[in-house]
Amino acid sequence: MTNGNMVWLRVAYWVAAIADFGVAVLALIPERMVVDEFVYPMGLMSAVAFSWGVMLIIADRKPMERRWVIVPTILVVFLLGVAVVYAGVRGLIPASRSVATSLVVAIVLGILVVAHLKNRSPVEQRT
Repeated sequence: MTNGNMVWLRVAYWVAAIADFGVAVLALIPERMVVDEFVYPMGLMSAVAFSWGVMLIIADRKPMERRWVIVPTILVVFLLGVAVVYAGVRGLIPASRSVATSLVVAIVLGILVVAHLKNRSPVEQRT
């Protein structure tokens, strides 16, 4: 593994962790979630996003040994992107916010996918 591949992995951990912490905070702001007051699912989402961010920072302590964390993170980011697009299409959030958030999701997803592809084990690369 090259040093450049390790950099991609570490950048992926930190970009996704920072995005998770941002989501954790934003999920607690009712106006951001297009509701008048705090609702229970917002708190659940915030707790999960914060916890996932912490997990990514822990993974960065041993980046290669914990590179498996990137795969479920790709799934999580993809599903968050699907939720944003769905909310935008249904008119639950303004289209401008859906497009802007989708762009951020695409960037984070791209970084995660590149990091995963560059750091697959030899067995994974053969399949």
